[in-house]
Amino acid sequence: MTVPGWKAERYLLGELPKGEMATLKAMENKNVQFCQQLQELKHSNEDLLARYPYIEMEAEQAPRFKWQIPLSACAALLICVTTFLAVSSNRNIVMNEEGTRVKGIKTDLEIWRKTGDSAEKLTNYSEAKAGDLLQMRYIAEKKCYGAILSIDGNDTLTIHLSGKNGKAAELEAGKIVSLEKGYELDNAPKYETFYLFTAENEFELSQVAENLLNGKLPKNLQATQITLKKK
Repeated sequence: MTVPGWKAERYLLGELPKGEMATLKAMENKNVQFCQQLQELKHSNEDLLARYPYIEMEAEQAPRFKWQIPLSACAALLICVTTFLAVSSNRNIVMNEEGTRVKGIKTDLEIWRKTGDSAEKLTNYSEAKAGDLLQMRYIAEKKCYGAILSIDGNDTLTIHLSGKNGKAAELEAGKIVSLEKGYELDNAPKYETFYLFTAENEFELSQVAENLLNGKLPKNLQATQITLKKK
């Protein structure tokens, strides 16, 4: 039995229903592959926390730049929301057993806002407010590595999509992929800008984050960005 990465992460956080927790606990004691998967997740989380030590600092001691890590590391500002499946009508769509395939597209980042029982696609400089529930999606033209990060008006940087050991994730090519976790906007002022960075080869997130916090874009990566104006 193969356990999806998102379920393994929630098992480590103790956030699954009691029945599933008990099942996976028993599996952990018997299944070597699952035990190894959990160890890799633990090491990945420890590595992220080691790379971004400012998380634990008190507000009055914190430097100008603050860090936040995805749910797998500290469960901060990330919540589960409905996956939004709306697709633009001008794309050539082919359905198969692997999901929705998109032909003739370029690498792109999409942000959707949950509005009641539906969703609204946000464009660059769309207005947003604290409490808005967002779903991020990426489209990769071809097989590559990528990461999604954002930075807000308080200079808080959040990592939304990354791979193991503080590196970029391997992206799925030719399809629209929704991130497993949604994101709730906080009350940071003025704006929040979201970035999708991609490259043919795996890259370190630490250098990307350092560039962003210094107001620069990495020169060796392809970048797509969407800025939301905060009310």
